[in-house]
Amino acid sequence: MTKNSKQDPDHESIRILAHEDHKFTRRDLMKFAAASTGAGLVGTSHEQILLSRSSNLNALQAAAKRSLKAVGKINKNLYIYTWGQYDNPTTFSAFQSAAGIRLQFGSYNSNEAMIAKLELAQGTAGYDIVVPTGGYIPEMVAKGLLLPLNKKKIPNFSKLDPKLLNFPWDRGNKYTIPKDYGTTGFIYDKTIIKRKMTTWSDFAKAAALPGVSGKVSLLDDPNDVMGIALWNAGITWNTPNPAQLRTANKWLIKNLAPHVSNFDSYPGGTGGLVNGSYVLSEAWNGDARQAIVHEPKRFAWVVPEPASEIWVDNWAIAKGAKDLNDAHAFIDYIIDPVVAANEMVYTGYSQPVSGFKQFLPKNLPETGIIFLTAEESKRLTSYVVNSSNNLRTQLYSEFKAATAAG
Repeated sequence: MTKNSKQDPDHESIRILAHEDHKFTRRDLMKFAAASTGAGLVGTSHEQILLSRSSNLNALQAAAKRSLKAVGKINKNLYIYTWGQYDNPTTFSAFQSAAGIRLQFGSYNSNEAMIAKLELAQGTAGYDIVVPTGGYIPEMVAKGLLLPLNKKKIPNFSKLDPKLLNFPWDRGNKYTIPKDYGTTGFIYDKTIIKRKMTTWSDFAKAAALPGVSGKVSLLDDPNDVMGIALWNAGITWNTPNPAQLRTANKWLIKNLAPHVSNFDSYPGGTGGLVNGSYVLSEAWNGDARQAIVHEPKRFAWVVPEPASEIWVDNWAIAKGAKDLNDAHAFIDYIIDPVVAANEMVYTGYSQPVSGFKQFLPKNLPETGIIFLTAEESKRLTSYVVNSSNNLRTQLYSEFKAATAAG
């Protein structure tokens, strides 16, 4: 986002705050794409994204005007607290231009950091919109950090895919609107691992192979790593059972720790796969896609059986929001199909809006990694933060210490 600001006059009045937490997340891969002169994160070069902006601008501004009309009077000031560089810059500049709204941004790199700041401020932080991951929403609601949505002011709600609504973390979507979503799986080098790979058990067995052991990376995330063992054992990813979690961690230490060379949340985006440092990597689909777009004949992507993760990031209105009409207008705008397509071109993650695909460029490669099949979707589960969170973090530290990377 900041990378593009000099080329977009509207960005001169958009204030971007520094990151307040430095843990890498799946959203950080947008930084690598913005800095790249080669293939971007969705197989579209940075130059192509820039060239497409003029043709999209009128459509984006028209969408903004429709959303503004639905809410009535606005205050022309909106403060969004979100993940750094997690949206197409033209999404923001078109809305600001059409509405005459002054957009301000704060950014964070973890849900925990965002929640801690909102809780400390108790509605005085000045933020209107926040972007929590699904599993953290019950905690935020329990702490009174979110305001209920007025869906009468979000007419585009009817365009949301029903499959991306009514998750356990917010039944009826009282507080949140889905932003985008993806999954966790693994990617491997087919020139070295020549056996068929479909399960998490396959992942663990392949990690021990000659030529693979010592070239395995895992996501730097406690729950995604713990998930490998839990999913493999057929245990719900959301188990709060300490005995099950400790058993799962012992399995990880025995079966994966000897073979892991690094904890890397961007094995595709940062080049570990492409440069040969890794042969087998746990990954998020958007990042894995970067490596496959780069060398499609070399790499394969798997959404493993018997289960894996579906994650959803969400738009929500923060307690203490001063500009409710502006906030509702923006949320309605962001789920317009034209805007959703503009977002996917930049983020590389699928959108929850019905009909947005018709507005995508026709030359996007490897879209099968972005759009999940019905069969893949059936085996995906979402994680909701529970009482085991501290134990999971402790066990993750023990596992990391047992690996060569630790």
